[in-house]
Amino acid sequence: MIPLLTSPLLQSAGLGLTQHAAHGTSLFAVAATGVAGGISYAAGGHGLDYGAAAALAACGMATARLGARLASRLGERALRRALGAYMLGVAPLLPARAYLEEADATGAGAGAGAGAVDPAGTAARLATAGGIGLGSGFVAGLFGVGGGAVVVPALTVGTDLTHHQALGTSLLAMALPACVGTATHHAAGNVAVRVAPALALGAFAGAYAGGRIGSDLPEDRLRWGFSFLMLLLGSRTLFK
Repeated sequence: MIPLLTSPLLQSAGLGLTQHAAHGTSLFAVAATGVAGGISYAAGGHGLDYGAAAALAACGMATARLGARLASRLGERALRRALGAYMLGVAPLLPARAYLEEADATGAGAGAGAGAVDPAGTAARLATAGGIGLGSGFVAGLFGVGGGAVVVPALTVGTDLTHHQALGTSLLAMALPACVGTATHHAAGNVAVRVAPALALGAFAGAYAGGRIGSDLPEDRLRWGFSFLMLLLGSRTLFK
């Protein structure tokens, strides 16, 4: 969303945004994306982990404001390059999970499953989700993204959730932190009100449709598709 909002094509048409405004306005749409995507994955029967989503959301709300404040203090060029480096950094995380599981047969994917009744396992999963939420909330506020590029790989590697469950749980969890980050960006003048409502409406519809399609795709295809997209957009953003 952010590379498109700052693209030369939209800039020449008078519709583009500054880097800071793109980050804040994008985050406005993330809340709608999270709700729609979470509902879509839940409807697909993937059994979202609502406890983990709550832990992610609570901790993410605590740090989203800090990330948004830092974004306002960075220069436009530094903010754009940081976003590009972030996307390139997370690109290999999801495909790497398969190799990690092969190297460690007792890794995250070898657990009893998200639906198993295990108090100790549940507590560990919630604690892990809370820690991930602290980082993803900060990233969401800073870069105007949903944090899924951090949350999904972290959940799939650090817990027993499947990739589909991690996707849906991540989407659902980031709605509230996105609202907190958006409020902070708006106070700093980094939300384009003329664009935000239409962007959120389109994001809601697109996230629901994308969630229904994604819930039926093989996990490996989703992982590699995500990785390719991050490499493409990260390179474009970093070397723009």
